[in-house]
Amino acid sequence: MPITPQELIANLGDLPPLPQVAAQVLRLAADPDSTTEELQRVIATDQALAAQILKIANSAMFGMVREVRTLTQAIMTLGFSTIKSIVIASSARNLYNRGGTGLQERLLWEHALVTALSARAYAKVFRSPRVEEAFLGGLMHDIGKGVMGLKFPERYGALVRAIYNEGQDALESELDLFGFDHAMVGEALLHAWNLARSLENTVRWHHDPVHAPSEDQALTAFVALGNQLALERNIGIGKPESLHDATRQALDILNLTPEALEGHRLAVIEALEADKNLIRDF
Repeated sequence: MPITPQELIANLGDLPPLPQVAAQVLRLAADPDSTTEELQRVIATDQALAAQILKIANSAMFGMVREVRTLTQAIMTLGFSTIKSIVIASSARNLYNRGGTGLQERLLWEHALVTALSARAYAKVFRSPRVEEAFLGGLMHDIGKGVMGLKFPERYGALVRAIYNEGQDALESELDLFGFDHAMVGEALLHAWNLARSLENTVRWHHDPVHAPSEDQALTAFVALGNQLALERNIGIGKPESLHDATRQALDILNLTPEALEGHRLAVIEALEADKNLIRDF
C-alpha cells in the first residue's frame, strides 16, 4: 500500500526549516510594496549570502562593464526575481551539502545546478513565461535526496553509493528501502517551506511529468529534460537510461519529436556553455 503524505512526514520527523534570512527575502520578493533598501538590509545580515550575490552580479554572464560593489547595485542589476532564485539556491546548496552522502555531495549539488540551468534554457527555447520557475524546479528537483541523506546518513549514503557504482534505479531503491522516494520527500519539504505549489508539483513529478497537474506539466517537462541532459553530460549520480521514460513523457507534453528535441538540445548546451561562470560562482 502506498505511503500517505502524513506517514511520510511522520517517518521523516522534523524537516529542515527554511533559513530565516531566506524566508524574509521571499516575503519581501512577494510584496509589491517592498523596496530595494528593505531587501538590502535583510541580505546584509548574512555575510556569506551577500558575498554570493555580489559575486554573481559581477559574473561575466551579466555583461557588466563596471564592477558591482554594493548590495543595492547588485539588487538593481539582478532584479528581485533573480535575487529570490539565488537565495533559494543558497538554501538548497546548504541542504545538499549537509546530507550524509560523503563524496557524492558535490555531485548532487552540481547535478542540481546544471539541471536548473538546463531547465531554464529549455523554458527560454520554448518562450515560456515561467523561466525562473523552471530554474527553481530544476534546482530543487533532487532536494529530497539531501533531506534523506541528512535524516538517514548511513543507510542513504550506502544507497547513493550503490546507485553510483552499480547503476541501481534511484526511485525503486528508495521505495524498497524506505517506503518513499526523494521526489515525495522533496514535495514535503517545499510544502513545509511554503514555496509555490507549482514547485511542489514539479519536484514531485519530475520522473513522471504526465502525472503533474495539467497547468504544471510543461514546467515539469522542462525539468525532466534538464535532468536528462545533466546525466548525459555525466553530471550527477545515476544513468541517463533511467530517465528515458520521463523524457518520452516530456516529449509528448511538449509535442516534440526526438529529432526536434535534438535541435533544442544543442541550443541548451550553448546556453550552458554561456553559464559557465554562474556554475563556478555557485
